[in-house]
Amino acid sequence: MLRITSFYYSPKNDLKIKGEAMEVQVLGAGNEVGKSAILVKDRKKVLLDCGVKIQPEPPKYPELPDDIDASVISHAHLDHCGGAPMLANSQTPVYMTNVTLELVSLLIRDSIKVGIKQGYPTPFGQQQLRALIKNTKTVNYGQKFTAGDFSCSLFDAGHIPGSSGVFMNNGKKIFYTGDIQTEDSQLLRGCKLPKETDLLIIESTYSSRNHPPREKEDKRLLQAVEEVIGNGESALIPVFAVGRAQEVMLILEKYANKIALDGMAKAASDIVSRYSHYLKDKRLKNVMKKIKFVHTDEERMRVLKKRPIIITSAGMLGGGPAIHYLRLIQKRHLSKVLFTGFLVEESPGRNLIQTKVFQNAEEKFHVHCDLQQFELSAHAGRDGLFNIIETLKPKQVITAHGEHCKEFAKEIHEKYNIEAYAPKNGESVRV
Repeated sequence: MLRITSFYYSPKNDLKIKGEAMEVQVLGAGNEVGKSAILVKDRKKVLLDCGVKIQPEPPKYPELPDDIDASVISHAHLDHCGGAPMLANSQTPVYMTNVTLELVSLLIRDSIKVGIKQGYPTPFGQQQLRALIKNTKTVNYGQKFTAGDFSCSLFDAGHIPGSSGVFMNNGKKIFYTGDIQTEDSQLLRGCKLPKETDLLIIESTYSSRNHPPREKEDKRLLQAVEEVIGNGESALIPVFAVGRAQEVMLILEKYANKIALDGMAKAASDIVSRYSHYLKDKRLKNVMKKIKFVHTDEERMRVLKKRPIIITSAGMLGGGPAIHYLRLIQKRHLSKVLFTGFLVEESPGRNLIQTKVFQNAEEKFHVHCDLQQFELSAHAGRDGLFNIIETLKPKQVITAHGEHCKEFAKEIHEKYNIEAYAPKNGESVRV
């Protein structure tokens, strides 16, 4: 049964719509970050993203209806694509950019292996992943395609290579931001937007605050690394394999011959470098010619003596080679662990930076290194989100993918006098 969201701000006294109305149902990322899944329902049903919420364990996936007609994946981060193979059984056509497809394949193959290892197997296997790849139709930015009843096109979201905002039009215009960044970074240019929209579905990750100036954070990271080099010690930089690893390499470009790249960050960087037309410039290929790629535990022991900068997955210390390096440098007071992204509550990385103790299911140890965190966010800050709204001039807004969606919806209504909704998971909005 349809649940109309009970939380909205509207300048109208009567929201009832005569006749049939389109509906948008939030299946995931409603008042939370994780398992993004937005269902747009007219005569046919189109699913925007199908992610997983990894932390806290066990991983959680959205509940999907059986009769989805098409799906669009905005980008290759697991909270947006990690459940996509669940669509394979229905033969649902799936649309995304070509680099996104390669990165999604990489991430999901790994998540299947990790799920088995950690005792939380994914609700799909390699067969469903192969079916997803077969059912996927890759599209370029600006290329029109049909999904369900909608004429669609993708816009560069500026978040990671190949990330997309999704524009849908069947007389009613809808724009879904996915994860979006309005400002340039070392790796990417800021987002592109359509001219206008009737309904805006906007991410709200940083709706409550702005980021510090990006140039300042880049400089802080560079200075921290230079301190390590000067002391003859090591800088361990845990990263998200897609987007953040490549960004950090460019920030530290002048020290490329002192960088070792390990884990899935290497495979992701290989993919991204092959699709350089998604990047701001061609610097990444040149940097990757100078860095050292690490593959084995034996190499990890040796590389610490020759390469003081270790860039490796995973960004929140939930697994990957980063834990191996952390174990090797834990007692070295002049070494540094430099986090470059958001650390989810209860993640090993968040706990480490709060307590100086690393703990997972297998081990626990005190870390004596200098611990620092930098804001190299690939998400728009508060001002950027408001700029998107002012540019698109929507009649309705749905806030999702954030911990302050309700507050953001209220602000949008008060500032622009338009309908703004913050649905919980499972709730719908009539459009």
